[in-house]
Amino acid sequence: MTECSEIAERFARDTARLEMTVLRVDGLYRHLRFSTPEQGRIGPFELITWPYNLVVKAGWVFHFDIDATEDMFALFRRTAFSGEINPGYWSEKVRAGRDEVEGFDPELFERQVKQYVVHSIREGEAPRGIGAEVTREIFELADISHETGARAALADFRYDGWDFGDLSEWDFSDYTPGFLHCCHAIRRGIDLWDAAKAVAA
Repeated sequence: MTECSEIAERFARDTARLEMTVLRVDGLYRHLRFSTPEQGRIGPFELITWPYNLVVKAGWVFHFDIDATEDMFALFRRTAFSGEINPGYWSEKVRAGRDEVEGFDPELFERQVKQYVVHSIREGEAPRGIGAEVTREIFELADISHETGARAALADFRYDGWDFGDLSEWDFSDYTPGFLHCCHAIRRGIDLWDAAKAVAA
């Protein structure tokens, strides 16, 4: 299971009994709070909108804006199916919180390193014992909990004349759990808002 699907499952589980409180509505000016009463202050989030802008507050704060869409709820509805998120497109609209959108992913690092080693073995480019040496030197002894340490471990690795080559094209970043959580919060909040409006109508 990928981290993205794990976050989606955890979010769905934690917000199964979510309730919406309308703090303000004046056209496109909205302030909505979503919480689960029995959880108290654990896991609530807020959506705040005004023309061309949306802020989500869920422990993390992201501010989205786009000049082409006055109602940001319409943008998020239009760019993903109900209940689904579109982090790739939505991340392009983040104005505040950009440094929290993507970050180093240790699982992605491990996956890419192992794939590279397996490919080198299959192509006959790697020496015997390379798998055990990579496991020992990189995954057991090196500090790969952060990107600087992970890149240093790859750059320093040498075994029987073999190394990882040019690392400049390697990308170990992925969407952060906080950003994915906020994407799910936006989607769920809009769906609850739409359902409440449909009942009122």
